[in-house]
Amino acid sequence: MNRLAQLVRERLQPLSDSWSTAPLAPTMGVKPYSPSLTQLPSGRNNRRREQAGGVMIVEPMAAQKSSAPLQPSSQNHTCIVGSAALEFGLLPLHQQIIEFGRRLTSAGVKRLQLVPLFLLQGRHVMDDIPEEVDLARRELGGCIDIHVGDHIGGYGAMRDLIASRLASTPRKGRLLVAHGSRRPKGNRSVDQLAKSLGTAVAYWSNMSEIEDQTIQLMQQGCSTLTIFPYFLFAGGITDAVAHLTEELAERFPRTKFRLLPPLGATVDMADLVVDNLRS
Repeated sequence: MNRLAQLVRERLQPLSDSWSTAPLAPTMGVKPYSPSLTQLPSGRNNRRREQAGGVMIVEPMAAQKSSAPLQPSSQNHTCIVGSAALEFGLLPLHQQIIEFGRRLTSAGVKRLQLVPLFLLQGRHVMDDIPEEVDLARRELGGCIDIHVGDHIGGYGAMRDLIASRLASTPRKGRLLVAHGSRRPKGNRSVDQLAKSLGTAVAYWSNMSEIEDQTIQLMQQGCSTLTIFPYFLFAGGITDAVAHLTEELAERFPRTKFRLLPPLGATVDMADLVVDNLRS
């Protein structure tokens, strides 16, 4: 998670020079967030900072090892980037937002943009994050404008990003594997995504779907199957998908299986976040 936040910072950093001529433009430089960050801008830079903002990327849950904040930079920029976890963090999400918001206001920042790093518009996106943000807003008392952006799975450019990952694979025999949602119509967006990509789709919440879709693709004459795990980062579920893929490859030796990595903390993912922030 910190790696993705670092990539976002690097993507925004070269744009900081634009503030000298267009201080209200949406392009932003970035200064990494740190609990010990105390250096404040001065003079003209301080006036520009008041028109800039902070970015906080909210991930589903903290890693088993607590992720340390990005270290402070010796350079002055016009935006601060941090990260937070909805579940299993050292503090509840609203407390993480409050601490981050207070540091932003002490630096003269008036706006905080939250980026929900979730692929599906499920309970966390629809209920949990708004509730936590409301708690943070009440505590901060309106001293900073908190804006919650769309979940990353709702970005229109997500389709192009996945298409680029699949570009080197055969057009036939592609399978998108997603987690799945229990909410009514919660999987509609993934179904539409798979349809636009021309891929089959299966949901981890129903493990038999992966095997069923694999057999169906082979029956359609596909000798090579490409499986794309539609997950943010590698973890327990992607490991299980890899194990299942190995089992299927042993059962069907005449079929070539190719398992792609999940989305990950990559340059194109950082570009996706930055482009959405700028728009």
